[in-house]
Amino acid sequence: MTIVKNAWYVACTAKDLQERPLGRNICNEPMALFRTESGQAHALRDLCPHRKAPLSMGRVSGETLRCIYHGLAFNGAGQCTHIPSQDAIPPRACVRSFPVREQYGLIWVWPGDPALADSGLLPERPWLEDEAWDRDVVQYFNVKAAYTLMGDNLLDLSHVAFLHHTSIGFNPKLLEKDPLQTRVDEGAVSNERIFVGTTQAPAHKAWHEFPGEITRVQQSRWTPPANVTVLVRNEDASKQVDLRADHFITPETEGTHHYFVVISRNFRIGDAALSAQLDRDTRAVHMEDVEIAEAQQRMRGLFPDVPEMGLMADKGVRAAKRILDELIAKEQPRIPVSA
Repeated sequence: MTIVKNAWYVACTAKDLQERPLGRNICNEPMALFRTESGQAHALRDLCPHRKAPLSMGRVSGETLRCIYHGLAFNGAGQCTHIPSQDAIPPRACVRSFPVREQYGLIWVWPGDPALADSGLLPERPWLEDEAWDRDVVQYFNVKAAYTLMGDNLLDLSHVAFLHHTSIGFNPKLLEKDPLQTRVDEGAVSNERIFVGTTQAPAHKAWHEFPGEITRVQQSRWTPPANVTVLVRNEDASKQVDLRADHFITPETEGTHHYFVVISRNFRIGDAALSAQLDRDTRAVHMEDVEIAEAQQRMRGLFPDVPEMGLMADKGVRAAKRILDELIAKEQPRIPVSA
């Protein structure tokens, strides 16, 4: 098992939960997500105990989710409250429920032990609630690759010079004396590169076009199990513009994941045209990330016994892997040692 289950993961955006329920596989757990008429979001195992019909095919009825097959109704705790064909409700007429929180315009679920589902463990992203930041660009991708591949990709941003060279790239020669600084603190990993006296990336000129050379700051911070915030800053002596991309990576299965990106900026607040352009530009960049992760997954399947070679730029990736391995080990059942 390579998935940490005792954690908050993004299941969908708040806007995704409308009148109809949503079926989504989270950490190998099929879930039916729904919002009741009072506005409360819930997540149940996507399985009616009667004939195993998916509850995500059902309908919201008041404060319950009603199975489309024979009409059994389940509340947010997973307890059956009504069976149309009989008065008695059997004890087995229940389904597992999962803790749910709604934060930053996203629906978070806890697929592990519900007793450990502390709201205080939700990732802190204060800029996503700060009116000084525009945050109206939200993207979703279903990726046919292990969730760790996307986390590795976002921690090692040296690939930006190559994979994204036509859009947000920088001159690869800047890596010859790589200014990478890696820090591990409080169970998180941070990477930073500061390029002084460089030119703007083509896509960055849409934010604010600087007349001459700039300082470009590139930061990525990984927090377990799979959340990465990337900050890109362009600045000169007179102006600074910051764009943040919050990447929330949710395992679907061992080899697939849900990939959510929230783009926020501290410039040109409320500019709808810029938001639309940022959505187009960053979506193209993220699709390149999706494509390389899926290609890596295919190659892993073809060459499972070929070890990967590490580079100096992988320091942050290695640190994150050690932290993740420790969390996974804590969740493994202990096997008693024979006397």
